[in-house]
Amino acid sequence: MARVKKVTSRSKRQVARSISTSLQALFPDFRSARFRASALQKRDAYIREMREAYLHRGLVLYVGAGVSLSLGLPGWSELIRALSVTMMSRRVESAIDMLQKLDDEQKWERLSELQIQVRKKAESDKPILMMARAVKDELGDRLPTAIARTLYQPVWRILRSMRRDEQLGHRKDLPSSMPQGRPMLPTSDLLDAIVALARAERDVQGVQAIVNYNFDDLLDEKLREQHVRCRTILSGKDVLPQGTLPCYHVHGLIASREFARKWVARAHGNFVFSEDEYHAEYSDPYKWSNMTQMSLLGRYTGLFVGLSLEDPNIRRLIDVTHRQYPENLNYAILPRKRSLGQERDDSNSVMRNLFEEVETNSFEKIGVRVIWVDLYREIPELLRGVCSADSG
Repeated sequence: MARVKKVTSRSKRQVARSISTSLQALFPDFRSARFRASALQKRDAYIREMREAYLHRGLVLYVGAGVSLSLGLPGWSELIRALSVTMMSRRVESAIDMLQKLDDEQKWERLSELQIQVRKKAESDKPILMMARAVKDELGDRLPTAIARTLYQPVWRILRSMRRDEQLGHRKDLPSSMPQGRPMLPTSDLLDAIVALARAERDVQGVQAIVNYNFDDLLDEKLREQHVRCRTILSGKDVLPQGTLPCYHVHGLIASREFARKWVARAHGNFVFSEDEYHAEYSDPYKWSNMTQMSLLGRYTGLFVGLSLEDPNIRRLIDVTHRQYPENLNYAILPRKRSLGQERDDSNSVMRNLFEEVETNSFEKIGVRVIWVDLYREIPELLRGVCSADSG
């Protein structure tokens, strides 16, 4: 019996080695070294193409949760999970009641600390949009404030400083020696690179617009802090002054400064949070948000940063627009799940590279050229390459 098991085990190893040898022999271009060299060559070509668009035709940035994540803000799944805790935990509700004697700022500080502790223990296996709808239905009018408290919790100390700075700025009895400068907003290498890309240059078409799918406005605020003339646009009624960079928040906005002043938040613009609101986006092609995206996709080269491009409505808009304007190309920077530099040259690495190629080809069918990165810290360098004079 032991001999049979030993032979069987040996046979399995021989079969595995045979498959590994066969895959590497059948797909030599997908072996680690060769595939990586090809990917880097393609990346360099795409950066040069985006550089050409940036210089002569204009570029539109489409930014998602990855940009806010670089500042420490929660991603979409983490945000919904945290709001679910707020919705379902009676202990949190009890804590709110016990904190009624504190002022709003103190109350929010204590509540944030409590939510962090509870959130670490919380798990949910429900689909995100279903949970979002349940959260919306349960919280009602309190939803924007609950989102703001969770969303801005990692930067609340800076927001508090902003609030105090604005309050002091309104006082007329301050001594002349008191500093009047605003506290610096949070930043990251990625945010700084986006600001550098968006900064207007002489004789360069540059970035024509930013389409932001996040609820926060920290990118807008950072642009203004760095003296980039930009205007947050929330609807078709908003006026865009000449020479101003539009920052379209197509899924709505919860303003950081408004929240910092009052510790109560409102949802502005075309607020898209839950399942029913996403359904409305899909079903109405003439919504301002859809029309804005399609107009920009049809006129300019696009660069997607911090987005997974898994949202069905975004993919639909890209696909529809590419069919109408096939000459217009878009680019997306997407992280690999596993670094090519860590790959062993075996059957598993060949299969992963094959799947990456299939996914890349699928994106190209809708006019999106993918630049795959191993590490998030590569993204700022790529963005700087687009606007750098020596990028090619």
